[in-house]
Amino acid sequence: MAPSRQQTDIVLDDPIELVTRFVVTHDWLLQSRGENAVLVEVPGKWCDYQLAVIWRDDEAAMQVSCRIDVQTAPMRYGEMALLASLLNKQIFIGHLGLDVTTGELEMRYTLALRGAGGATPEQIEDVVDIMLGECEHCYPAIYQVAHNDVLATDAADIAMFTTEGEA
Repeated sequence: MAPSRQQTDIVLDDPIELVTRFVVTHDWLLQSRGENAVLVEVPGKWCDYQLAVIWRDDEAAMQVSCRIDVQTAPMRYGEMALLASLLNKQIFIGHLGLDVTTGELEMRYTLALRGAGGATPEQIEDVVDIMLGECEHCYPAIYQVAHNDVLATDAADIAMFTTEGEA
């Protein structure tokens, strides 16, 4: 049985090159961090995000992390860690992690591509779009816990409530 036309048109490429092309089309600020890494400033609805993408040849994997621009007092780190844990229950791709030394919260995801020979533009677009979407969805809850002494359980309950439309 001959391969379908769709299967033969798939073009695989270097993941960092694909990320670079994707970022350029969106007119986001891009900084090269060597041959296998880029740093991207992405404007969001609630804040600006810092997207770091690293390609590891030895692992044949692309790690993407998206730092969420929210600072909180060290006494709130425990509540922020609990919030990250609660929000992770609803995040399908990636996970939130808190750096307890700096208080920075970031979304992380690793795309394993062993044996694939590269990535597709659609894979890169999906990973970036989904991660940024999750950050945007979680941001109001994160902000409330970081700045307004809201309990993580209360903020997570509100974040998990799905609404449709706009007021």
